[in-house]
Amino acid sequence: MATSSSPKVLPRADVTAEIAAAASERAAAPDFPAVKLARIRSAAARLAAGEYRPDDLRHGALLLERQATIDLQVPTASRVPGVSLVKQALKKLMIWYLRYLGHQISAFGQATARFGVTVANRVESVEADLAELQARVARLEQSAGEDRSASKQ
Repeated sequence: MATSSSPKVLPRADVTAEIAAAASERAAAPDFPAVKLARIRSAAARLAAGEYRPDDLRHGALLLERQATIDLQVPTASRVPGVSLVKQALKKLMIWYLRYLGHQISAFGQATARFGVTVANRVESVEADLAELQARVARLEQSAGEDRSASKQ
């Protein structure tokens, strides 16, 4: 004999509160990697997908501005013993060049983004002027059409 039973309701609020409390407790611990977590969250926010139209010039320029900075913190972690030490040594030997190159590329990206915002401003201004001129032409054509019909009578 089949009995109908209502679906189980999960205690979501309780579980959510428990997870939040455990996360807060872990974040307060002295060995919590807060700096690393901040870098991860920053990178995730930078790389997050955004909703925009493909023809939205201003949003594209702002996205370029957000992405134009190069992270100079080369990852040196490795699961292979000894490789992490080699990576750290290479990083120390090459950091001067990475900084130079990173600053050059970041400056280029920022300049390109500023150019994009300037172009977006100019395009929006031209589009506004065009809309105003189109409305003016339509009014003049309507006025000219009314004048012609009045003169024919």
